[in-house]
Amino acid sequence: MPSLLKPITYAVRQARSGLRNSIDRRSNPEKYFLQDKTERVELLRDGLFSVHYYPAITENRVNIEGESVAVNKKHFPLPLILVPPLGVYAWIFDLMADRSLVRYFLARGFEVYLIDWGKPGPDESQLSLETYTLNWFPKAVAAVQEHSGQKEVTLLGYCMGGLLSLMYTAAKGTDVVRNLITIASPVDLHKMTNGVGKISKLLSGPTGLIRRVTGPQLAKLDSSVFHVDGKILSILFKASSPMGTITSYIDLIKNLADDDYVSRYMTMNEWFSNMPDYPGATVRELLMKLGIANRMHRGHFSLGGQEVSFDRIKSSLLAFAGESDVIATVASASAIMSVVGSLDKTFQVVPGGHAGVFTGSKAAHSTWAIAADWLELRSDSAEA
Repeated sequence: MPSLLKPITYAVRQARSGLRNSIDRRSNPEKYFLQDKTERVELLRDGLFSVHYYPAITENRVNIEGESVAVNKKHFPLPLILVPPLGVYAWIFDLMADRSLVRYFLARGFEVYLIDWGKPGPDESQLSLETYTLNWFPKAVAAVQEHSGQKEVTLLGYCMGGLLSLMYTAAKGTDVVRNLITIASPVDLHKMTNGVGKISKLLSGPTGLIRRVTGPQLAKLDSSVFHVDGKILSILFKASSPMGTITSYIDLIKNLADDDYVSRYMTMNEWFSNMPDYPGATVRELLMKLGIANRMHRGHFSLGGQEVSFDRIKSSLLAFAGESDVIATVASASAIMSVVGSLDKTFQVVPGGHAGVFTGSKAAHSTWAIAADWLELRSDSAEA
């Protein structure tokens, strides 16, 4: 009888824990969230937009994806500015403590800053590429320069964050951006394999006739027509990997009694299920300039009344693509190599899909490690 009591007791406890987590994750989901826990200081706020600084961590070692990483004794004063995409929250750079890109680069000795584009809603449909790259981006860099005492900076942008970084650097930052790192940033939108790439290529037309007719027609429409609700973005993102969504939910059901597993699932799911809106004016510009006309791949386009040419970019460049990314494909991301004027430029294909290449279980040992090693060689150092 005692031999049966132990497994029965264990089964009852597991059932209770599973039932509790099943109820709590719906009634009180915030208790499970692990993101945005690293200490940070706000340096600037302008409406939705803000800039933050992460003080150096005090631990001697940090745990990153099961590996104990020693905190670097060397200090790299050159500011590293993290640039998030639109349509997601900036805390994706600071997920679970052991899967935080912020904590990893702090441990490697870098001065880490973050741009936060905020949470636009329907009332912000007028936010445009000009707002982000010619207005907010220069303010962010100026705030970092003042705080750090450094003239030059490094930009690290994920997905659209990489494209915004390219636009800012070409338009305003040629003498400021020493190093530029892009992760899963589709420069040639016609090479994207999802609906964006196919529709853009179709509308561009074999002779450009459709583009010349379609562009002016789209420009006449109000920006609110193009505004994309965050719920729609979430559906589209999950649709890019339907089996992955189903599999992860099945795994959650199997592990409902495991508090840590549920917390990690809920944190990642918050990224994919709760996205901010994508401003209509920006969507219209992306469709017309980067989509139909494929201007980034052509190397130049008009922004805020000025011609932005990417061959003006001379920064050292490191660009990544995920080998299984169905959104920013290898072909779409590698196009960056032919449009920038940099002499020092490197392109890397690493494991992972669109999210995995940036912050999946293998990212710390591939994307992050490669980026940090590359950046150490291009940053001035000093003893901590």
